[in-house]
Amino acid sequence: MLIILTGLIGAPHAKADDPTHIKLGITKLGAMTNVWVAARDGIFRQHGLDVELVDIPMTMQAVPVLQSKSIDIVLQIPGSAMMAKERGFDLVLVGQNETAGTAPPVSNALMVATASPANSVKDLRGLRIGTASPRGQTFAVLKELFQRNGLSDDDVQWIEAPFSAGPDLLRTHQVDALITLDPYTTQITRTGTGRTLSWFALDTVPDQPVGAWWATRAWAEQHKPQIAEFQDAIRDSHAYLNADPVRAKHLIAEYSGLDPALVKDMPLISWKSKIDPAVWQAVIDMMVRQGELTKPHNVAEYLVN
Repeated sequence: MLIILTGLIGAPHAKADDPTHIKLGITKLGAMTNVWVAARDGIFRQHGLDVELVDIPMTMQAVPVLQSKSIDIVLQIPGSAMMAKERGFDLVLVGQNETAGTAPPVSNALMVATASPANSVKDLRGLRIGTASPRGQTFAVLKELFQRNGLSDDDVQWIEAPFSAGPDLLRTHQVDALITLDPYTTQITRTGTGRTLSWFALDTVPDQPVGAWWATRAWAEQHKPQIAEFQDAIRDSHAYLNADPVRAKHLIAEYSGLDPALVKDMPLISWKSKIDPAVWQAVIDMMVRQGELTKPHNVAEYLVN
């Protein structure tokens, strides 16, 4: 493994013998396989970093934990970090980890029961839709999608429930439609419980960021060299996994504990470190249009000076 990684990344970084310790806050999802591999197999150390992975059980805890200085960098949904910044948390973007992808199938899906008469978003009027959160980036995307199809979020009934409960809610007809993500999207499809009506993130802002790395501005301003090394390490971890999807899925199953057969059927996670300012700005503008942000912003506000 180390020989393969060395061949991919190149010679060890000059600082590898004296690495900088960084506490990296994550929620254990399949998309975190890249940083798990980077920590386990020496990618971070080749870039002069000693990265400690700190599990944060709930994503809503990520920003408060970051502000408490218990961690240095944290994974957060971009829209959630933008909303936190408007509330006074001085966050900066230090890297991108995952996007919604550019071609179906992808992780994020709006699904209906297999036998549902609904064949388009327009057909959801008056129906019950299960969602893990009626706020934030995902909800802004849904409102955008509905408006493009002549609906508003008031035209449906929202049922709040965790992602893990979604498949049973759809199977037992407690909801008519479901906002879901993998592994649940693939699980629902494989069991015949439901079918995808819209790849909602892809259908609104293609390739939009859904997972990114954030730090406090004070920490980021004091650690610019380390942030550059961190960005390079993330890029290399993505390159390693994207180079061999079969190997990547094996590692996802090993890290996450998911059934390897299920992971095999899942689309590969859209790991992408390169930030596209135009796509980020499109997400920001959508968040403003849909009332999840209270005023216009420019993507430059979120970057380290």
